[in-house]
Amino acid sequence: MDSKKTVRAVAVETLGCKVNQYETSYFLQVLRSKGYECVSFRDRADVYIVHSCAVTAKAGYQTRQLLRRAFRLNPDALIVVAGCYAQMDASRIARERLATHILGNPGKFDLLHWLDRPGTLDSPCIATEGATRPHPEFELLPVSRMHTGRTRATLKIQDGCNDFCSYCVVPYVRGRCRSLAAEEVLSQVEGLAGAGYREIVLTGIHLGQWGRDLEREPDLCGLLKMMDSRIHPPRLRLSSLEPVEIRPDLLDAIQSRPWICRHFHIPLQSGDAEILRRMRRPYDPDRYAELIFRIHASLPDAAIGADVMAGFPGETPEQFDNTCRLIEGLPLSYLHVFPFSPRPGTLAATFSDPVQGHELKRRTGILQEIGKRKKRAFRERFIGRSMEVLLETQIQPCLWEGLSENYIPVSVPTAEGNLRADLLHVKITGFRGEDLLAEGVDEAVCR
Repeated sequence: MDSKKTVRAVAVETLGCKVNQYETSYFLQVLRSKGYECVSFRDRADVYIVHSCAVTAKAGYQTRQLLRRAFRLNPDALIVVAGCYAQMDASRIARERLATHILGNPGKFDLLHWLDRPGTLDSPCIATEGATRPHPEFELLPVSRMHTGRTRATLKIQDGCNDFCSYCVVPYVRGRCRSLAAEEVLSQVEGLAGAGYREIVLTGIHLGQWGRDLEREPDLCGLLKMMDSRIHPPRLRLSSLEPVEIRPDLLDAIQSRPWICRHFHIPLQSGDAEILRRMRRPYDPDRYAELIFRIHASLPDAAIGADVMAGFPGETPEQFDNTCRLIEGLPLSYLHVFPFSPRPGTLAATFSDPVQGHELKRRTGILQEIGKRKKRAFRERFIGRSMEVLLETQIQPCLWEGLSENYIPVSVPTAEGNLRADLLHVKITGFRGEDLLAEGVDEAVCR
């Protein structure tokens, strides 16, 4: 299509983390402000945008499949791949004629500028410079409304990573750590609370590093304390935190503030000391276990989730068993399990003795089963108890679904009208599939 033509229909699909989700909300806000109409990725559009992820080979495959789907829907459309996979593998995308515009990090934030530049499948517009500059600045991306339509908002306050774990491509495609200034964080929290959001999730690529690149700014613990005197929603949730970053002062700050959700996501990756060393993870299994038990003792109803990787190169059966034994003995609430996926340019991609095929699937399946058992056992503890639930979706007439502060989906039967965004006290009676089921709404509607 003629690149000078005014395009109005745009479809966006997002893969990957909460940071990507937040950035997509920014894209759509900017596009709408310029007169674009946002449509489903299943519909015919003038512009298709795939906001990509590069953490695993599967994410790259999914990105390429979405780009091919966009071409089938409208061969004359502008097809944009943005984000981490575009940054990592621009040459393959161009070689396979999958996109007219390839926008890495941070090129994607100039989306409107690049849409005005010509690009074809044979000669795509490529913007992948600057992602790894030594002293990056945080891209200010104010968002007033989430594109997901949820009653929970996500707020990106940090980007990048300095750690260079041996398996991880993120520092190469997202660059070094950078933070949103404290006053801007507080202002955006107030804005989202004023827009009606009852919960805000603070997120980043390496959230626990927030503020460490800024002069005369507090750390994450200090930021939470600053919120005491400012407007904030009834709930604030923290996304993933690294084990070494949950120091006693941060745990105390969370424990003493009832408006901070009792939910921790703390990557483990492996329960074997040697594998953690080869991963370049800055802790050992004993230190990780000590932290999990300390959190559980302080906040026994808190959800504690973990990322764990199966089949890291050279992982022996005995080392895998060490991981399983450690997880079985910890009061974890759920697992996110990933099979190892070699990422181009990372140290682990050069390691010998990969775990492959049936054995990789077997180990992944064992960890997934452990995760299922732990999730079920954690949720069973709340049957017969009252919980506070933030309602989000009416899944069928007289049945709503919401989320507890400790990250459990709860189905709530009610004959009331539109309860979306309400925080309700409910009593848990059992299960509905894997989720909890409440018997109905108590009289008290909180906050």
